[in-house]
Amino acid sequence: MRKALLTCDNEPTPVGLVAAVRAAAATERRVQLDKALAVLEWVAARQLPEDRAAEEWADEHLDEMTKDRFGSQALHLAGPGAPVVEEDEAYEIAAALGLSRQSGSRYVGELIELRYLLPRIWSRVTALDLPLWKARKIAAATCTLPEAGAAYVDAQLAWAAARTTLAQIDRTVDEAMVRFAPDLLPEDPSDHRDVIVDLDQAKHGLVSIDALLDLDDALDLEDALRTGAVALKEAGSDDPLGVRRAKALGDLARGQGALDLETNGVGRRPLVVNVVSGQATCEAFVRAGLPVTVTVEQIKDWCTAATKVTVREVLDLRADYSTTSYTPTRSSPPRSAGCIRPVCSRIANSRPSAATSTT
Repeated sequence: MRKALLTCDNEPTPVGLVAAVRAAAATERRVQLDKALAVLEWVAARQLPEDRAAEEWADEHLDEMTKDRFGSQALHLAGPGAPVVEEDEAYEIAAALGLSRQSGSRYVGELIELRYLLPRIWSRVTALDLPLWKARKIAAATCTLPEAGAAYVDAQLAWAAARTTLAQIDRTVDEAMVRFAPDLLPEDPSDHRDVIVDLDQAKHGLVSIDALLDLDDALDLEDALRTGAVALKEAGSDDPLGVRRAKALGDLARGQGALDLETNGVGRRPLVVNVVSGQATCEAFVRAGLPVTVTVEQIKDWCTAATKVTVREVLDLRADYSTTSYTPTRSSPPRSAGCIRPVCSRIANSRPSAATSTT
């Protein structure tokens, strides 16, 4: 440890201790990356030929495997398009890592997914900008997606993967699944909606309630509970917030604070839906900072309910809107009417110039 981080008695200072922890964390991240690189070198050297991988992935071969399980098989540990390895050799690597067969196969599969299907995120890992554990979380979520879906997640998350929350990762993967693998989605998720009042497990006069609601209904319920809790506090209640919310739910059940849905649009909670390039899914910002992925069918249902819905088309930042003519196309981004210089207040010239430029 450097002398600047030591006291006169050669005891570490608080700053020195923090620096030691930071150095140990950096060393650990480097060691984890070296181990991952060694595993990927083994994958590159021992991956099966594409013809055998395709043959063993065929339905006929899978049917034979259910009848006869003798012999080593090809393991598809990552998503479609990723290298395939021999089953016995993969288990040998798992043993070398000190992991069980299942854990070792999962570890190797996530590394394969990162290296071959999520190259942008993997580059952040090799640059030590992204912890390997978080990159593996993303890889584990994309292993069921097709190549186009994995590429979509890679492009969406790579630039800010270190700051991306697990909930944001799940939303992005769900968006990719709707766009590129709709056959993997449940046929009708709304069929699972339910409200369970567990009267059989009542204790001390309290009952647990478990519910799965439509997002639109859940937001209205949240607004009603918040309003009811505030009203009880203003009426002189000293109960904690959770107790007041529970009482507000009881008031709703008795019809004392039910939502007034017959408002003819007045006082409705606004919903802004951003549609990108006419895709089947949208980013619905029901509240500031709460983006959720919804389908067109859900939006249709919301339009018939009491919620005010505003649908607007937004630009796809990955699309090319350039044009060789002076007049912008219909899909071109809107141009400012003023000068682009911050200190200039002149109005832009609306007449076409003699020269043709790319907008």
